Amino acid sequence: MDAMSQDDQANQVASGESSEVAVLPPQPDEQPAPAPAQVEPRGIAPLWHTIVLILGILAFSIWGSKSGTSGTINPFAPVHDAAHAAASGTNSVRLIRYGLTGALELFVVAWVALGLRLRNRSFRSLFGAWPSGLNNITKEAAIAAAFWICSMIILVCVAVSWGIIQNKIYQHQTASQSANPSQSAPGSAQKKSPQQEQAEMARQLMELAPANGIEIAAWGLLCLVVGFSEELIFRGYLQSQSIALLRNLPVAVVLTALIFGAAHGYQGVRGIVLISIYGALFGCITLLRKNLFPGMLAHSWHDFATGMLLAFIRSTHLLDHLPQPH
Repeated sequence: MDAMSQDDQANQVASGESSEVAVLPPQPDEQPAPAPAQVEPRGIAPLWHTIVLILGILAFSIWGSKSGTSGTINPFAPVHDAAHAAASGTNSVRLIRYGLTGALELFVVAWVALGLRLRNRSFRSLFGAWPSGLNNITKEAAIAAAFWICSMIILVCVAVSWGIIQNKIYQHQTASQSANPSQSAPGSAQKKSPQQEQAEMARQLMELAPANGIEIAAWGLLCLVVGFSEELIFRGYLQSQSIALLRNLPVAVVLTALIFGAAHGYQGVRGIVLISIYGALFGCITLLRKNLFPGMLAHSWHDFATGMLLAFIRSTHLLDHLPQPH
C-alpha cells in the first residue's frame, strides 16, 4: 500500500494534479517581450515649422516698424509717400498694398497647411465645430457681434487708462525739465506729447484707409482675407499648437496673444499692448465656442470698421484741429 501510494503521488506530481504542489508562474525572463508602444507626436505640426513661422512673423513686424519712417512699400507698415495721391482719387499704391497684404496672408496660410500635412492632420480640423444651417450661423454671428462690443469696451478702458498714465509721466518729465533746464541737452528737440504721438500714428494709418468706392470694395475684400487668415494662423494653428506643446491652457492663450500683438510692431508699444489684449480675447472666444467663425467675423468687421473710421477722420481733417503744445 505504501509503495502504491508513493507511486500514485509521483504520478500526480508529474501530471500537475497534486493539491500540495503549486504550478509556478512563468518567470519574467520567460514572458514574451511587449510590443513597443506607439508614441503619438506632440503638436499639430513639427516644432521647427512653428519656430520658422514665428520668426517670420516677428521679422516682418520689425521690418514694418522700421520701414514706417521710409518710403518703402511694405504691406505691414504705413507709407508716407502715398500722401501725394488725392484723397478723392484712386490711389494705385494703396491698391497695390492691399493686394500685397492679402497675398502675404494667404502665403502664411499655405505654410500652416504644409505643417499640418507633415503630421497628417486635416486642414479642416483648425476650424473647429463650424456652424451649419441658418439658425447656427445667425447664433454665431450674434455672439460675434456681442463679443466685438464687449471687446471694444475693454480696449477703450485700457486705452484711456494707458493715456492717463502716459500723460502723467509726460507732465512729470516736462515739469522736471522746466525746473532743471541745465539737465536738458543744448539744442535738443522737445519730446512729443502722447497726443502728438497718437496723432502721428493715426496719420500714418490713415494712408491705409480707402478713399472711394473701388478702394472700399478692395478694402472690404482684404478685411475678409485678413480676418480669415489671421484667425486661422493665430487661433487655429498657433494657439492649438501651443496648447498641445505646453499642456497649459492659460499660458498658451497668453503666448499666442503676445505673438499676435508683436506682429503689429508698426503700431508702437501702445498698439502692441492693446492688440495683445485683443488677441487674448479672441483666444478665449475661440475656446468657448470651439470654432473660429465668431472670431473671423469679428476680426473682419473690426478691420473694416477701423478703416472706415480712419477714412472719415482723414476726410474731415479732425486731426488738424487738435490743440498744439506751446
